[in-house]
Amino acid sequence: MKFEKYIDCGDFTLEKITPDKQNAQKLLDVINDNRAFLSKYLEWVDRYTTIEKTLTNIEKSYSVDICSYFIKVDGKIAGKIGFVDIDENMGEISYWLGQKYTKHGIMTRALNLMTDIGFNKIGLNRIQLTLDIDNTSSEAVAKRCGFRLDGILRKYFLLRSIPRDMKMFSKLKTDN
Repeated sequence: MKFEKYIDCGDFTLEKITPDKQNAQKLLDVINDNRAFLSKYLEWVDRYTTIEKTLTNIEKSYSVDICSYFIKVDGKIAGKIGFVDIDENMGEISYWLGQKYTKHGIMTRALNLMTDIGFNKIGLNRIQLTLDIDNTSSEAVAKRCGFRLDGILRKYFLLRSIPRDMKMFSKLKTDN
């Protein structure tokens, strides 16, 4: 399945960026500027330390298109949203946003759009999110988008070798 390379959302865009050193540097700059903010709940931030490592991850992200986009505001990378897992019934979405772009409704609108793509273009029946138990900002986005708490996954994720509880949220196509 092919997905659009560019989606205009008004004050932000969802874009598939070319895996090149220039874009890797732009992404690394955003991560470096937000390292303390993002690393509270996202261990992958620790692996983005050089242009080469960042480029490798961009290439890996786009080797198979499972509907993943960089969020851009005023032409600058602000975050990322996309499906990290898809099967014939279910898809799981992951997302992050740089701190200065939070509290503007960007992620809520991006998640609603991804959810719509999942249900109406991909044909999924269930979309889920797995969030760190303390990540109240991401939880608020999920709830604004109509996702429901399924439960707590005890010691589900290791964050820097420390077991963390995660919250599983889901939305069903029939919830709409």
